[in-house]
Amino acid sequence: MIQTLKFYGKLSAFSIKEEQSSLSATLAGLILYPCFIWIFSKLWLGLNNNVSTLGTVALFAYIGLTEILFMTSLREPFIDRASSDFSLSFVRPRVWPLYTSISIYSRTLFRRVVYLLLYVLIMPVFTDSFELSWRAAMRFILFLPLITILESMYSFLLTCVQIRFYSIKNFRMLFGKLFLIFGGVLAPLSDIPGRWQTIFINTPFSDLIFQPCYFSIKGEFYHLTLGEWLVRIGIQFACVYLLAHLVYKSSRQHYHNFGG
Repeated sequence: MIQTLKFYGKLSAFSIKEEQSSLSATLAGLILYPCFIWIFSKLWLGLNNNVSTLGTVALFAYIGLTEILFMTSLREPFIDRASSDFSLSFVRPRVWPLYTSISIYSRTLFRRVVYLLLYVLIMPVFTDSFELSWRAAMRFILFLPLITILESMYSFLLTCVQIRFYSIKNFRMLFGKLFLIFGGVLAPLSDIPGRWQTIFINTPFSDLIFQPCYFSIKGEFYHLTLGEWLVRIGIQFACVYLLAHLVYKSSRQHYHNFGG
């Protein structure tokens, strides 16, 4: 047991070190991050007559947090790398689903922490309030380990789907659009009027992105209690886990490589 824990601990450390090796991709993301905050915030304020339920200043802080989650979710390099190693699962003594999930989780969590540090540094430029960005970051970091576990399960699910069907570019793009729209990345779901708000708020993507970010800004969930949010996250995790398990079994049964 102790040896197993040491192995997966070293795997996490190695995954984090390997994540730092792609300097060009990292720098590009760090440069684009503040640009996306400004573009999405200005776009929504322009479409909504400079009004938001969060307030115009807090909107920038909110968009900054949603971008951290969106820019690090379902990353194509993670999925491609994991699927390319699948054939080794037939000979490795380690459990491939756990091995892959821990690797994805470590890389994703590390990248999110890096973006969060950048968030604390640059957000006062947008909001003129260091206190707002610092307080939001402290609340947000409490959610990161939990929601990164769930997001890693989504990545593992897509990895299994890619192994089973070989090419899922359009499917992965669809998932990205669902995160973007129903997760509240483009705009706070609290700003959406009428019946559409009820639909958007009750999607799994809202619980994964909008609710944690809203809580980080406001100190409370939007029309939810902490207990209700945890139950919804737990149900979502169970559903994704079950689906990933079924697709993984199907992938092993139908897998072939180089004609084998």
